[in-house]
Amino acid sequence: MRNLRLLLGTLLLAATLTALPVPATAGGDPATVDSVRLGTPESIRAYWTQERMARATPKDIVDGAVRGASGQTVEAVGREVTVAGAAPARPTAPSPVGSLAFFATPTVGKIFGVDSEGRDFSCSAGAVPGPARNVIATAGHCVHDGPGRGWARLMIYMPYYNHQPDPSYGSWTVAWMHVYKGWSQEGKSGYDYAFASVWPRGDGAVLGDVTGFNGMSFNRTTSYTGSLWGYPGIPPSEGGWQYNCSDTVMAIFGNNRVDDCPQIAQHGASGGPWMYDYRNDRMWGYVTTVTSEGYIGETVFGPFFGDNARRLWEIAGERGANQG
Repeated sequence: MRNLRLLLGTLLLAATLTALPVPATAGGDPATVDSVRLGTPESIRAYWTQERMARATPKDIVDGAVRGASGQTVEAVGREVTVAGAAPARPTAPSPVGSLAFFATPTVGKIFGVDSEGRDFSCSAGAVPGPARNVIATAGHCVHDGPGRGWARLMIYMPYYNHQPDPSYGSWTVAWMHVYKGWSQEGKSGYDYAFASVWPRGDGAVLGDVTGFNGMSFNRTTSYTGSLWGYPGIPPSEGGWQYNCSDTVMAIFGNNRVDDCPQIAQHGASGGPWMYDYRNDRMWGYVTTVTSEGYIGETVFGPFFGDNARRLWEIAGERGANQG
């Protein structure tokens, strides 16, 4: 079916049914972890029918007009750290796109959930490393609606989604989600990222053994060739298939900015990974941030992944390895 690659302009980076949330307190360190455990895998799978997936509304990206100083994180640049990814297994069943598409990857997928007001929505996400090979990265606003509101529930991740779950890569119910209180209590876009762990599939398979996973890159402040991925809710696929946008990136601490990727600056692309050194022969790259906010069809932003992001990713991995 559709196989879309969007090669666009220069990228400039300027500086469940039952949720058990960690108790919140006002004020304090915005880099305090806020976590939640979701309902049973069975209840989540039962909820997400094909009809509900088709009707789910692509999640809004955060409005860039209200970002202001909230887009900055007060965080010194630490030592650059990279962690390698792993290639996906080959398809085990016929796929709607035939063989693995050239400009799409099973290490990226679509995530569905129910927001704090009871509305079905969709976002983008990507698999990343973890001790149990079961961690995904997405935007904070894809898992928590921000100050005064609550957590999403009934979350399910569908790698290589193509208008339906892929028969080889399947669907994976979310077990734990983690953000910083800088997002959940203060709404600071510099903290608009999240890491989550997923349960093994119904057949016992582990996410990373099936889909592979992207690497991670923290404290990256040098130029790189970047690829932005997501499921924007725009024609022709209307959120049904992956888009990506690749070009040279100038990385500057403070926030990540892309001016010439209008297809990613769209509702539904929220949470999609931005990658350094993506190579199609291995089908993964190093995640440097995720799509957070922007101006529709114009500029898009992603928060800086420094030591704070690294710590949250490590917590998600530890929880993912001990989530019983």
